[in-house]
Amino acid sequence: MNLAIIDKKDIEIKLDKNTIKFEEQTIPFRLIDTLILNHRATLHTKDILKLTSENINILIISHNNSNSSIINSANTKNGELKLAQYNSLQHRLMFAKYFIKNKIISHQQQLSHHKRFIDTDIPLTQLENATTIDEIMGIEGSFARAYFKEFFELLPKQFHKSKRSKQPPLDPVNGVLSYWYSLYYDIIKIKLQSYGFEPAIGYLHTPFRSHSALASDILELFRAAINQAIISIFQNNLLDINDFSKKGGVYLKWEGRKKIWKEFVDLVNILKPQLDETIAYIRKNIDV
Repeated sequence: MNLAIIDKKDIEIKLDKNTIKFEEQTIPFRLIDTLILNHRATLHTKDILKLTSENINILIISHNNSNSSIINSANTKNGELKLAQYNSLQHRLMFAKYFIKNKIISHQQQLSHHKRFIDTDIPLTQLENATTIDEIMGIEGSFARAYFKEFFELLPKQFHKSKRSKQPPLDPVNGVLSYWYSLYYDIIKIKLQSYGFEPAIGYLHTPFRSHSALASDILELFRAAINQAIISIFQNNLLDINDFSKKGGVYLKWEGRKKIWKEFVDLVNILKPQLDETIAYIRKNIDV
């Protein structure tokens, strides 16, 4: 996935032939497939249509990504793939175990990089013997609590309260975790749509209203890599306490967001082969 990010307030974006123009900068269409925009940028509808006709997805993000919108071509893709997804729900347990087994392994590998270890034998054995999705989710929840106990020990104490908090995040580390999880969830959803999948039909996570359950399933495989990148951000002092607001939760300000966009793009590029392989695995196995 080739990203371009225009995270500027009150800016007008224009198209000229096959390039995106803003201020003194230009981005050729051929270099990108996804454009991330600040919700206060202006892009005319005719230009939105032009971008989507060139298979460029547009992801619009709010100030703390509490709300986002994906715009892409309205052309229906691979109806037979969506039908196969639905039919493959009979294999839901198999897929759910795949996601959590690999989540457990990747999180242990990430901690071992820092010479920290948690037991994986017990949860992996429990997972192998699990017969329901509820059992699997319980195993995942217990493992996640043990993992985050070690994870927060790796971070400067002034930035966290030593536990995971989500809605809302209650400290800077959780603010960045939630923000990047949400962003990568949107990246996965765009990727799934580009292949013709229905993101709402998941296996580990239960389809519900507007939730893209399959994107959440796949995100589980990438949380460890995101966590590692966030450890590096705080250990290398790329953010400080003034980069966060504390209204209804702790959120990364626009000024702070700009400081770590490069790290996010680098992470997306590093993870691209693994994301492609994961989607290919699902595509192959929904025909089981």
